[in-house]
Amino acid sequence: MWILLIRIVLIRINVSFVIGTDAMASKSKKKIIIAKKQIARKCKPLKKSPVNARRCVSQRAPCSDEQCPMRLILFLTNNNQWYLHTSSCLSHRHHPHLGEHAILLSQKDLSDKEQILINVLMDQNVAPSKISKIVSSLKDDDMGTFLPKTIFNINEKCRSLIDIAHGILPTCTDAEKTLHYLKQ
Repeated sequence: MWILLIRIVLIRINVSFVIGTDAMASKSKKKIIIAKKQIARKCKPLKKSPVNARRCVSQRAPCSDEQCPMRLILFLTNNNQWYLHTSSCLSHRHHPHLGEHAILLSQKDLSDKEQILINVLMDQNVAPSKISKIVSSLKDDDMGTFLPKTIFNINEKCRSLIDIAHGILPTCTDAEKTLHYLKQ
C-alpha cells in the first residue's frame, strides 16, 4: 500500500542579491549587507494603510511570529482516499481585518425598488460598472460593494425569467426567439 504525502505549506523564498555600489563588494561584505537588510526587513513596523476594497490585496507578515500557523498535510492512499494528517494545523491567526466596504453584496441585499432600477438602467444600456456605483451610492449604510459582474448576472437572471414567462425556453434557438418576439 502506497501513501502519497502532500504538504501544502507556504514556501518562503530568500532573494539574496545586492544592487548598486554594494554589488561591487567582496563576498564576505555582501553576506553582511544581505544579513543587515534581512534583519531590517523583519523588524519593519506595519503601515497603517486603509483597507482596499479589492480582496486580492495582501500584505506579508513582518516577522515569522506573526505568520498564520495554518498548514494542511494530506495523505492519498492507493484507493484514492484523502486523509488529513494529525499534525495539520487548521487554526487561522494574524490575518488583517477586512473592511466593511470590502464585503461583496449580492442580489439578496437589494430591495425590490433597487432591482427595478437595475432593470431600467440595463434596458437603457448603462454599463454594469456605472450601475454598481449608482446602487452603492443609493445604499444608506456604507457596508459592502456590488461588483459589475454581479449586476450583470442579476440582469441576466431577470431576463431569463421574463423569457420563460413569455414561453421562450433557454433551449430555443435565436431564430425561434426572434419569431416568438415578432408574434407578440
